[in-house]
Amino acid sequence: MFTPERVVQPELLDEHDAPRADMERSLRDLQRINLYFGGIVIYQRLLRRVREVRSVVDVGAGTADNVSLLASPLRVALDFKIDHLLYLRDSRALRVVGDAAQLPFRTASVDVITSAHFFHHFTPQENVEILTDARRVCRKAVIVNDTRRHYVPLLVVRLLAVLRLVGRITRFDAPASVLRGYTVEEVRDIAQRVPASRFDVVKIWPFRFGLILWK
Repeated sequence: MFTPERVVQPELLDEHDAPRADMERSLRDLQRINLYFGGIVIYQRLLRRVREVRSVVDVGAGTADNVSLLASPLRVALDFKIDHLLYLRDSRALRVVGDAAQLPFRTASVDVITSAHFFHHFTPQENVEILTDARRVCRKAVIVNDTRRHYVPLLVVRLLAVLRLVGRITRFDAPASVLRGYTVEEVRDIAQRVPASRFDVVKIWPFRFGLILWK
């Protein structure tokens, strides 16, 4: 009743020719949304479920906000767009340009692999492949969180767009992201297809899910 059909549309921020001013405005929008809608708190809360985390790689990290705030000695932000990684760059996380499906790290070389608001970009099969490689690289767990596909977050981001509280790219991408998202049941089905996986899937307020694949 409250779940729209999944619709896949390319997001403007992923394009290679997005005007720089629009790209930077969109990155600022994402930072604010992450802050005010609990993304940072959710990211940290899920990570606390794993004990003694000394190294973290955040996949699809964008501006590296989440991983930069951690206390872990080794923090790595990985993204396929160098412009996103270099925007408002600080020294608290290493930046790596790479492919989420073929991580440029050795087997069992990092305690935890994370991603936030990244899962929805991919098909179920692509997510199986990404999770499988992340599980290869991690020593302890893979932790994913993203927005659940639901009419409430869809209405919220459309309201932000109507009120012009976000930039041109975000006005298109935010609703597209929600419609590309997954339900908890769909996430569970994907996790079951990851070889030898032991996992937990949880609902998180407001309208997010958390997936932990244990090693």
